Amino acid sequence: MREGAGATACGGGFAAGRRGRAFLLALAVSCVALGDAQAAPPRPLPASAPQFARSCIIKPPVIAPLFPAAEEASAAAAPDAEDDTDDDADDDDDVPGLILPGSSTCLAVSGSVTAGLQYDSYRIPRAGNAAPPPAYSWPTSTSLRIETAHDLASGLRIGSAVEMSMRPGTNQPDSMTLDEAIVTVGTMTFGLTGTFFSFWTGDEFAFSARLPGRNVGLIGWERDLTERWNLALSVEDPTLATTATIPVVKGRVPDGVARLTYTQGGLTLHMAGALRDVPGSVPKLGRAGIIGATYELPILGRPGEITAQLAGAVDAPAYIGSSLDTTIVSQVLTSADSSRGFSGVLAARREWTDELASNLFVSRYQLTLPLTNQATGKLKIDRASANLVWTPVEGLKAGIEGSVAWTRVAIANRVLPLTLGGRQLSAQLFIERSF
Repeated sequence: MREGAGATACGGGFAAGRRGRAFLLALAVSCVALGDAQAAPPRPLPASAPQFARSCIIKPPVIAPLFPAAEEASAAAAPDAEDDTDDDADDDDDVPGLILPGSSTCLAVSGSVTAGLQYDSYRIPRAGNAAPPPAYSWPTSTSLRIETAHDLASGLRIGSAVEMSMRPGTNQPDSMTLDEAIVTVGTMTFGLTGTFFSFWTGDEFAFSARLPGRNVGLIGWERDLTERWNLALSVEDPTLATTATIPVVKGRVPDGVARLTYTQGGLTLHMAGALRDVPGSVPKLGRAGIIGATYELPILGRPGEITAQLAGAVDAPAYIGSSLDTTIVSQVLTSADSSRGFSGVLAARREWTDELASNLFVSRYQLTLPLTNQATGKLKIDRASANLVWTPVEGLKAGIEGSVAWTRVAIANRVLPLTLGGRQLSAQLFIERSF
């Protein structure tokens, strides 16, 4: 019996020892495999396609009118019939850009470089021998604009724009001017930009490249009321401007501006009004109004357009006149002056060929300053200008321009520059490259 039990125990011990050796052998093999795995070089990741910037186009956001008409609702149900019309109408406002890798925001960079040769001749009777002699100059200007747009899934447009320019003045060092710096959220605009009040800005003429339009700090809202009518409201602070030249003082509240525009076919109608708080010993309410229209029509069998504008202001002279007029008015007015006046413009354009077009305009600026002892001061500026512009390719234009200006100033008991007043003749050759 003991021998049997001993044999059974020996057999059991042998089996247990054999299982132990198998475990130790498996452990050793796993350690060797782990070491080999750690020493082996990492397996390369699968190849992925390189990422490149993608082209995009910043278009005006599509926002439904507040009061859509019945025909507009039916057009929305058939978008294919309306898309072609919308694309043609918005081509001028489209800005090409890029979407950078890892981003979903469209970024557009544009700008222009303008150079020219200008000749100026003066006849200023009241200046006598102090009248400047005829002279040549080389006016140049550059501008750079950076714009972004991002459309959220909800359809809300988030955008921004920054525009800078360098327009050296006579006998002045070159300096960079901030023309625009805005953030847009849907229909709202915040920042520094052109006033909502303005209509005709003379973009077809060389002087517009040398003298930027008036900008202001504003908070604005703009929305289409119907397919034809558009309403814009803003509160504006002219003391934040970087291109304003007429002296203004900060009021208790910002200026209020309302604008209503109407477009149909070749007709554009612009109406706007502004209210300004004028501080002083006796606070005043400045106001200004403007009405302007542009109509596209054939002129002598070729495409053309005619623009007319009339603006008036009481204690708000910065709202009337062109950028050329304000450079003269800034030498006459002070921030404490009370004034009333008006300005008018009549402009025309005709395309002689697909590459050649001519532009002309005449304007009148008139301002009256009530003075003490029942006296009044007067300032009148008349202008006429015409040019011939050649655009062989998109983004390049060159031309020749001539202009004449008459200035008459009659303000008693005020020291004014001797050269202010009289007649100025100007002629210019210019070339502009935009990108």
